[in-house]
Amino acid sequence: MFIIRTNSTCSNEKEYIFEQILGLFLGVPFLVRYTEDSDGISIEKEGEKGTIEIEDVFFDQFGKGISWLSEESLPKLPLQINTEDGLPIIYGNGKIEKQRDQVKIGLDIFGSCFFMLSRYEEVISTKRDAHGRFPANESLAFKEGFLTRPIVDDYVNLLWNQIQHLWPGATKKEHFFRANISCDVDNLLDKGVRFPGIIKRLAGDILHRKSIKQFWTSIYQFYKVSILQNLKHDPFNTFDFMMDVCESNGLKAAFYFIPKNNKLPIDGDYDIESEDVLVLMKRIISRGHEIGYHASYGSYMDVATTKAEVELLRQVYQKAGGDPKDIKGGRQHYLRWEPGVTELNWEAAGLKYDATLGYAEHVGFRCGTARDFKLYNVPNRKELALSERPLILMEGSLFLKKYQNLNYKEAETVANNLKEKCLRQSSNFNVLWHNSFFREPELFSLFKRICKI
Repeated sequence: MFIIRTNSTCSNEKEYIFEQILGLFLGVPFLVRYTEDSDGISIEKEGEKGTIEIEDVFFDQFGKGISWLSEESLPKLPLQINTEDGLPIIYGNGKIEKQRDQVKIGLDIFGSCFFMLSRYEEVISTKRDAHGRFPANESLAFKEGFLTRPIVDDYVNLLWNQIQHLWPGATKKEHFFRANISCDVDNLLDKGVRFPGIIKRLAGDILHRKSIKQFWTSIYQFYKVSILQNLKHDPFNTFDFMMDVCESNGLKAAFYFIPKNNKLPIDGDYDIESEDVLVLMKRIISRGHEIGYHASYGSYMDVATTKAEVELLRQVYQKAGGDPKDIKGGRQHYLRWEPGVTELNWEAAGLKYDATLGYAEHVGFRCGTARDFKLYNVPNRKELALSERPLILMEGSLFLKKYQNLNYKEAETVANNLKEKCLRQSSNFNVLWHNSFFREPELFSLFKRICKI
């Protein structure tokens, strides 16, 4: 049993982050003992000698006149860097002093991890893009160059190394690498191989893509889909391919459906209650893959809409032969997320996890980790039952011109780098790949390689 000693400033936040780091990530038993004369945060191991003293900068400032959610409480830039391993120091300093029975860590591990997991900075910031999203380039991780580093996991590893230095017999939970492949079903069928969309598609093949091969492929698909009514040749009908690839690697995919088409083009092109969707859901269920919730574009600030959509999805899922209780999570459309609001909507709808928290503009570790963790509602200062499954890689982030605009080789290098970091941490490689994002043959091959374990 580990004993944590600290003062009661920000006790809710401290208990939350202790539970995430020590309980969930490390899996060690612990007790928190509050003593008002505590300076910093100390860790002892019951019945054994030794103390780890950890700097407390983030939480301590709120007991010294700094207001919760004030600009003044944010990290000071530029961040210090630990010269040994280039580890950015969000709060505190990079010093580590070791003695026989004592270790002093200058890095504010718990405060810095809370800052990343809770998305504290996003609640403070008023910066939003055209879709109401907190922009990647406004984040501390982007500004300080560590967005593609799982910094929370690195902080946890640093703490564990010092625990083992003092108590070599200590053991922690064993984690295993896992790839979570998900698909947001924005569009069920490709309008580009139907009239009049085919005209725009063919013009794009010649004028934009400058591909005669793609031009003839589009004509072939138009003939098969629109003339012969053979939906197997619809470019967006890639569901079986995705399931085949996942199954060949021992993976289960998750397909997230938009429950309501509000007659807005941005919310997809299908009716969740249509026969086409029902047949597809039955196929997904029969193969043992997951079906989840893809919240409509306008739902992220609306609890009533969220609850109604989840209820409709569960009804359709039951018609397809599934148990409504199996609808456990999903992702917001366009990755729209208002911290302090959206997570409450999801919890009110009875969902167990969200998979939204990645940036559209850039792949990486928005929350500083690839592990699942419990969300914290910063405005109300309380831990939620809702878990976050942070998004690490979306294919559109890699390829779209308005985002990273990479070529195939560059994109694969970036994807492999992220996968390797997740593998080293024995964490989760959470990937979003749309069924509609297979326009070129190279994308089929890249998807296969990304899913390869």
